[in-house]
Amino acid sequence: MSKIEKRAATAAWTMFFLIFAVICVLSFQSGDATKALEKPLVEGVTGTADRQLSREAILTITFYIRQAGRAVLFYALGFCGACGTLLCFGRRNQLALGAGAGTVLFGLSYFTEKMKIFIEGRHYSFVECLEGFVFALLGYLCVAVFLSIRRKKKALREPERGWALRDEDCYVPEEIKSTESDHHHD
Repeated sequence: MSKIEKRAATAAWTMFFLIFAVICVLSFQSGDATKALEKPLVEGVTGTADRQLSREAILTITFYIRQAGRAVLFYALGFCGACGTLLCFGRRNQLALGAGAGTVLFGLSYFTEKMKIFIEGRHYSFVECLEGFVFALLGYLCVAVFLSIRRKKKALREPERGWALRDEDCYVPEEIKSTESDHHHD
């Protein structure tokens, strides 16, 4: 692994754990603390409306703000996890790496959702667990596809890796070339 890849992997793992910490802090707040945190966001969005919105419309907006926040955080978690994993272990079995990463991402999503049953004013929702997992997996897949395409393009440009050989890349002594040409004329 090159120095740049090592630094990128370190940065990716740092971001992964930082994002996971943010997800945990937001997930493990009480219902009242969550409402206090989202109130300025909702008021900022609903304050731009020309008319007064109903309570139901405000609750719907609140729901979509929370879902968007969950989607962004879990996508970023999967994205950073993929960068760290594929940069550190990219030469290993890609299918096994993907399966392991998927298992870890589901476990983290399940953990952050299941722990809500112990927090006042919060509830467990398997659907929200799956939403977090799907967005994390989407982030992982985006990086995996990008790095796979990048590696294949690099391998095609570098024939010494065994992907493609050109005639000028192979050294053939002159006496062998002349012997081969003599046999072709017969």
